[in-house]
Amino acid sequence: MKNRPYEEYNAIPVLERLERMIEAGHPRWIRDVYDDLSIFDWWPERLTITHMKQMRTFLKEAIKLGYTGYVCFKVGASGCANGMWACKVPTTTGYSPDGETIYRSFTPDYTYYAVQDKKGRWLPSEEVDGNRFDSCKTIKQLETLVASL
Repeated sequence: MKNRPYEEYNAIPVLERLERMIEAGHPRWIRDVYDDLSIFDWWPERLTITHMKQMRTFLKEAIKLGYTGYVCFKVGASGCANGMWACKVPTTTGYSPDGETIYRSFTPDYTYYAVQDKKGRWLPSEEVDGNRFDSCKTIKQLETLVASL
């Protein structure tokens, strides 16, 4: 997958390419755009405009919160693994770096966010803060969670 220089998988360059695709106004075959958008796995064959807009919303929020490093996506379907990740630091290997990261589910069934802190713990967590892993449902809740770190 990694055909680009590593910095091309950071939030801002991926968002710029995504914006151009949304402006074009049509779905894409994921096999044709996975490298452009740092998609490392997928179930549906097509990336819809709705998918792209969800990705854009996630990236804009990630950048706003300071997660401007490496990003990646697993475009899921109901009942399969999925997600959007944005890290604070860029990759040096072409893969997700360790450290502070935000996550958003990427499935048609439900939406939730999580944050990995400096200690490598994922929040919310019943063990750490007494909350279910999927209890952070809104951007406002995400912003509050990030601010608490």
